[in-house]
Formats: sequence, structure tokens, C-alpha cells
Amino acid sequence: MQDLTAKEADIKTGSSKLDDEIQSWLAIDRNESTCAQLLSMVKERQYTELEALLTNRMAFGTAGLRARMGPGYACMNDVTVIQTSQGFGKYLLEVQESLAKENGVAIGFDARHNSARFAKLAAVAMIRLGIPVHLFSDYTPTPFLAYSVRKYKTAAGIMVTASHNPKDDNGYKVFWSNGAQIIPPHDRNIAQHILENLEIHPEAWNIDLLGTSKLRSDPYADIFSNYYKDLENYVVGDKNSLASSNLKLTYTPMHGVGQKFMKQSFTVFGLNQFVSVLEQSEPDPDFPTVTFPNPEEGKSALDLAMKAADANGSNVIIANDPDADRLACAERSESGSWRVFNGNELGSMLGTIAYENFKSTNPNIPNEKLYMVASTVSSKFLKSMSQQEGFLFEECLTGFKWMANYALRKMAEGYTCLFAYEESIGYMYGTNVMDKDGISAGPVLAAYASKLYNKGSTLSQYLHSLYAKYGYHISNDSYYLCYDPPTIQTIFRALRDNGYPTHCGKYKIINVRDVTTGYDSSFEDKKSVLPTDPSCQMLTFSFDNGCVGTLRTSGTEPKIKYYTEIISPPQSESSREVLAEQLVDLKNTLIETFLQPEKHGLKAKSG
Repeated sequence: MQDLTAKEADIKTGSSKLDDEIQSWLAIDRNESTCAQLLSMVKERQYTELEALLTNRMAFGTAGLRARMGPGYACMNDVTVIQTSQGFGKYLLEVQESLAKENGVAIGFDARHNSARFAKLAAVAMIRLGIPVHLFSDYTPTPFLAYSVRKYKTAAGIMVTASHNPKDDNGYKVFWSNGAQIIPPHDRNIAQHILENLEIHPEAWNIDLLGTSKLRSDPYADIFSNYYKDLENYVVGDKNSLASSNLKLTYTPMHGVGQKFMKQSFTVFGLNQFVSVLEQSEPDPDFPTVTFPNPEEGKSALDLAMKAADANGSNVIIANDPDADRLACAERSESGSWRVFNGNELGSMLGTIAYENFKSTNPNIPNEKLYMVASTVSSKFLKSMSQQEGFLFEECLTGFKWMANYALRKMAEGYTCLFAYEESIGYMYGTNVMDKDGISAGPVLAAYASKLYNKGSTLSQYLHSLYAKYGYHISNDSYYLCYDPPTIQTIFRALRDNGYPTHCGKYKIINVRDVTTGYDSSFEDKKSVLPTDPSCQMLTFSFDNGCVGTLRTSGTEPKIKYYTEIISPPQSESSREVLAEQLVDLKNTLIETFLQPEKHGLKAKSG
């Protein structure tokens, strides 16, 4: 790019500092596409946008990196991926050099634009530091990368993915040597090492090195084989009965990587193959049929799957997000309409299935040695279940980085983790993968649904039976979009700066927990037992009518999320409909009183 830089040496934006930043970028970036984008912005006089891109850097956190692709340090591109990988590699050599040099790093990627290239650049950075890389030769689900870290006992794992974000985004997710996503202080330490290693080595761009280096291996075939061998441990009962089931399922990978991997999962379980949503079955980084490639969006994202299911007489739909770590499910009702189960309903069913399946094959293991985990904003159904069945339950901060690391600590103490989940349709069934895994949860749910249909029952009826036994747990969760960080700060400051609220409209608040500051009014010392997380806004309000409401920001998207739940004990006289109406009223009051969408210009979830 030296000729291009020289040609544009007379760039004059009116700011010498911005001129220098532009020239500096053009001097180091060897990607013609991002350089051309930058020069186009100069030509169009987009100086404010250029300053934002070139004078701000993506923050590296426990979620790694996730941002729009484009030029500048604020975006995902060749330069920022190389710099991140150089710093990360240096950190690995500092804290676990022998493991890094002996077992290396596993690197995978999804099917998004530039994902394969970013993965290769990360691999080159590691090899240059003498760190072996297990670089997948083709796209793979995120759970396969997490699985490979434990299988090969690598020092770390890197997954290039933006999960279910819009098509212009990409990301860089980091797993530690235990197979779980990183937690503090690793995020802060990696971020510091990135800043200390920004100078790009000339060989950093030499992707051809991967074809000749003895430090590069391809784990694809081996991991594919071993993952499914281990998946067989989750098969319970007679495969022949599953193959003869009258249930027909429809599946969509949402233009992502999941199709061939879910097919193999169905084969391992002995399930009849699913009906494919042809328009979405092959990877397409442009996600042409959906506004958001996220099955959590519900009917708006599952429209084509419902049409395919209707056309093929299918009663159940399962779906993965583009990197196949999440799982959604819908079921046709007797009226012919579709019910999309929310993340808590699926979590309640999968958790119970995990317990039933484990006890059927391990009846002599006492329940007090078993446990389940859920995020603190998820339903308390598993907690209610644990109180009846006698197994252990723990809630953690939102994110599988917290739940998986907690699970690993308990496993080291001799306990068995059956299940972990978060309400945003992320499920860790068993411990083959220490992260959410839609490729394993999918066939487990499909197999149980097949058994139910063989008995003349349905998933909805099964869920109703669980509520009858453990009590209704009705949740109402969604989000508002907010693209202005100062507005988010204003909203949450108003809820804590003048003392926490004692009422929300007509509803009395009896407890407040503020994970951002570490405050919890329900304890005598007013300290939260959950780890304090200043990087995330999160307030939970407990009401005198038994409802709980939480407001929190997303770590990877411009969202303010809200979570509400109402619980009634088993054999309660309150009907589900009455409870749901009560919860809707509280939810609406919470939104209008605390979020004030119109005043703050918040945009509600569509669909």
C-alpha cells in the first residue's frame, strides 16, 4: 500500500492530527479493501466518522472483541486482529509459556465475511511467536472450538465469530486453557499486552506461512470424529424407538454453519432426519432472508422455518444461530398456530430432561452430588426444582464465562454438572463442552420430543406438567435498542444517584441488587454475593407481590434488556393467564417508569 499512501500524501482534512492518523493507518494497513474504504471516507469528507474510527480502539473484554468490520482501530479488520493476536500471544507466553509452546492454541472461525482470513492472521501471529496452532481448515460451530481446547489441552482458543450479530459485524472470542471463556483478570491483562505490542511485524501478513510451517495443524477431521463419539454419551434409551417416531422436525441454521453438524447429531441419536429450510440451509454471510440472524427474535426470525414446516407437515421446529451455540424451538399448537418457546421455557425443559436422563442411567449417584447452574437473569425454575429434588443449584452473573468457570470449580470438588443455561437460548447440556452448545442441545431436545409424540403428548403439555409439579414460572423478557451510550448512563444514574427507588408506580420494591456497584439491600452488610461488574449496568428489583425485574445492558450489542418473572407455588389457585396478566402490568410499569422509552429515544424490539 506504499504507492497508495504516497499518492494521497497531500490529504488535508483541516486537522493535522487527523491527517497524521489517516497517513499512519495507510502506512500499516496492507488490506486494499479497508484502505479504499478509508480513502473514500476522506473523499466524502466524513471527518467526524474518521476521527471516531482512528482515535478510538475497540475495548478487549471478557467477550473478547466484537464490532463492525471496516477501517480504523475501532473496527474489526486485519490490523486490529493482528495487533490483538500479537498481544494475546505475548500474554500466553508470559503466564503459561510451556503449555503454549507444547500444546499451542486452537483457532476456529464461522462463515461470516472475513472470518477465515482473520483466523489465518491470528494463526500467523501465534506461529511467529513459536506457538503451535490447531487451525480449522473450514468453518465450524463455536462449540467445536471450545471442545477442541479441552481435547488438545491447549493454552487457549480463539473463535472468530460475531454469533448472531448483523452481517457487517465480526468478533474475536477467547477461551482459556480450561475450555471456558476468559474471566477477569485475563481480559484486563490481555488488553494491556495488546497495547504493548501494537507494532506489526512485516511477516504478520504472510498467510502463505501456514502452508509450510510445522507449527500449523488442521484439527477439523479429528475434532469432528471425537465430538460425535462423546455426543453418544447423551443418547438415552432405544434408538430404534426414535427412528420409528411419528414426529417430523424442521431445522434451520439461520444461514450459518449448523446444517451439516446438526445432521450428524441427528444421525448419532438415531433420529429421523429433519426437514431443511432450503433458503437458509447453506452458509451465507449476508443473511439475506432475515433482518437479524438470531432465532431468539422469535416468529420474525423463524418465518421461513414455519412455512417449511407447514408445507411438510412438521410439528416442531428447532433452530441454531449462525455459529450454532444457541438453540431455539417452536411447536405447532392444536389450532395450527406456532408457539415459540422462550429461553426460560426451553431451559426448564432441558434442565428437567438432563436430570431425568442422568438419573435413569446413574441411579446410585446421590442428588446432593449433582448441580445445575443458571444466569441470575434467568428463570428460578431450576432453583424451585432443586428444592424438591435435592440437587444443588447456583446462579451466576450473566454469561457462560461465569457459569462454565463455576461448573469447572465444582467438578474439581467432585460434583457432577448436569446442565447450565441462560435465558438468551444458550444451553450447556452436560460437560463435553464448557460453553453453550446448540449442536448437542438440539438432538437432546429432538429425541425427548420424539418420545413425547410417540406417547401422544407434546412439548407444551410436558412443560405444563413441569409447572404443575414445581410451580408456574412465567417470564416476560425483551429489550430496547439504544445507540447512545450517554443515554444509557443517564437512565441508570437516575435509578441510583439519589437513592434506589422504593416504588415502581403502584408496585412496592422490597429489595434492590446493583451488580454494577456490588450493592444488595437483602443482606445485612448490603454487599452482593455476585461478583461486582462495573463494566455492565445491572439492577434487580424484588417486589412485594413476588415478582422480580432486572434491567441490564448487553456487553456485545447496543441493547438495554429487561427481565421479569412471577412465580406461584405448586397447586396454586392462580391460573397461568391471571399470573401472565399481572406480570405484563408490572413489566409495562417498569418500562414506563424506569426506562421511559419515549423520553430517551429507545427503540423497542421488532416482531
